[in-house]
Amino acid sequence: MSRHLIAMVLLLPLAAHAGGAMSINALRGRAVTDPRGVISDVRQRLDHGGANLAPADERALLWGMGTAAINADDEAALAESTLRLDSLGHARGDAVALAASGFLRARHDVANGIGDGLGEALHAAALVQGSDDAEIVAWARFQLCDAYALDESATKALTLCGEAERSYRAIGDAWGIADAENDEGIALATLGRTRDAAAAYQRSRRRFSGLGATELAVMVGDNLSKMYLKLGRPREALALSRTSLAHELAAGRISDSLDSSTDIARAEAALGHPHQAYAMMRATVARARAAGIDGQLVDLLRSESGLAEQVGRLHDALAQLREALKLTAAGNTPALRALEAELEARYAAREKELRIHDLERENRIKDLALRAARAEAQRREEARRRDVLVGRVTAVALAGLVLVALLLFLLLRAQRRHAAELRLQALRDPLTGIDNRRAFLQRAESLLRMHPDAGSPVLMLIDVDHFKRINDSAGHPQGDRVLVQVSAFLCEAIGERGRVSRIGGEEFAVLCPGLGDDAGMQLAETLRAGVASLPLSPQAVPGRITVSIGVAAFDASRHRDLAGWMSAADAALYSAKSSGRDRVEAAATAG
Repeated sequence: MSRHLIAMVLLLPLAAHAGGAMSINALRGRAVTDPRGVISDVRQRLDHGGANLAPADERALLWGMGTAAINADDEAALAESTLRLDSLGHARGDAVALAASGFLRARHDVANGIGDGLGEALHAAALVQGSDDAEIVAWARFQLCDAYALDESATKALTLCGEAERSYRAIGDAWGIADAENDEGIALATLGRTRDAAAAYQRSRRRFSGLGATELAVMVGDNLSKMYLKLGRPREALALSRTSLAHELAAGRISDSLDSSTDIARAEAALGHPHQAYAMMRATVARARAAGIDGQLVDLLRSESGLAEQVGRLHDALAQLREALKLTAAGNTPALRALEAELEARYAAREKELRIHDLERENRIKDLALRAARAEAQRREEARRRDVLVGRVTAVALAGLVLVALLLFLLLRAQRRHAAELRLQALRDPLTGIDNRRAFLQRAESLLRMHPDAGSPVLMLIDVDHFKRINDSAGHPQGDRVLVQVSAFLCEAIGERGRVSRIGGEEFAVLCPGLGDDAGMQLAETLRAGVASLPLSPQAVPGRITVSIGVAAFDASRHRDLAGWMSAADAALYSAKSSGRDRVEAAATAG
């Protein structure tokens, strides 16, 4: 999770807008450095001011209190500020107060993955869209930029953040520019543009430092540390995150401190300290549970699972991922079972890899023992030649050593053969005999790494339609026979043009290097029609079996990496199934 700056500072006297009214941005910085102090001070100011407060001053104070409440994870203060802003807006016809309340709710809902946060933010922005106050326009544009960046809608966020930055430049608001640059960095990081994101964070950081806003510069530094980690600069990342954590703990910003602790753990792991990193991640998850911050728990559990895997605690890693999946997929029991089965297969394959590593290490030890035995045999042979009197004894000893050497050699050869068989099993689907998901990912990554500009390699994702009905009506053995027959047909039809893999229960992937868009669609249609005409046993399938196919030709400018490519093909497959199944759909060509 990247750090969004909900920043306001309590200045005495409070900054005024042109015309004497308090600016919506009158509170900057202290809501980050001392959010609980801001909440307390604003409550006192509202209590003392009472009915004498001008509406603009009251809404500015309530906005500052709401942003501080978000930073402090204070649900009560947030509810108080939004309710009072709504009341002010309805009583006075104050569109800015209503918009402020909407932006606060949107920020809270997007951050916690509840409700329609983006819709709330868009509605709030629409309330002040026609304002003739340039400061309010810039403020509303930045709130939209922040909501989309937090929601990881990165392409839209970049456009909105650019508009906010231009608006802030027009009114000479350097603080606002720095805020927008930070959110631009978040959007660029979401798009995988690591170096561009780092540059945006560095600009924001320099600008906050120039304004004397050290705390804000430190917070942006934690975002920058994530980019340094991806760029292979873990020591710099660790220093930035440690500085952020110290400031966050001092200010009582629990949610932000969880993020910094996670970044520190990742940096420690990158520096070769996985056990230390895992211990810190466990403590971080415990703090999140104690504070009741469930919105971040999924990401924290995934990080804890990855570090558990690094230190060899595979069962713990699986348990943590299962909990994360249950939090994100509550109520979707069939999907959860499928994901758990996939995770179990993943860790089973990982255990095989570890076993292969152990066998190879044992082989090296045995090889050294074999060399030592041969050297000893040679030494004894030389002694036999020097001393004829003990020749017979030496001969017996030599024969024994040769026998030991032979046994070690045979054992070594058997171990190597066993390791090769395990390696093959780790890359083969046990039911169909074709490549499994791990083999497919290795092959696809190798293709993109070795030939990043290769001419339009094509990826097809194929899903057997209504496969559950086959298992339910004819039984799992019959379902397995159908999968074997379908995979055999796909391999025969593809031939030398590509490679077929089984990547899930009834889902297959076809990787065709250099095939191109048109040829890929033609081949996909051939596969669809061929499966539909397969002569299947009536006992196995009542009627015929069909497949839906999503096709995506790799385009480096749009997909960037394997994850993006697979996401495009998966979206096309989803479109094919949503449009009635038994059809082929191509991935969208627009970004």
